[in-house]
Amino acid sequence: MGRKIEMKKIEEMTKRQVIFSKRRSSLLKKAAEIAICCDVDMLFVAFSPAARLGKFCSKKRIEDILQRYVKFPIERRLTSINFS
Repeated sequence: MGRKIEMKKIEEMTKRQVIFSKRRSSLLKKAAEIAICCDVDMLFVAFSPAARLGKFCSKKRIEDILQRYVKFPIERRLTSINFS
């Protein structure tokens, strides 16, 4: 089993960037796995502390998924988000 890590903001900018860089590739890989295994439309977007963009899209165009999200009723958008 893995060790427990306290979830809090990393104050040191250099360390924060290094950790983001290491975890970004894992997140992109998981996003691709979910899209393929579950046959879902997936969009993952993250901006690093250094303002670099990391993204994955299961469709050819990010705009297609963003447009679908914008057309989704607002009340359903807000109820489907789970931050726990």
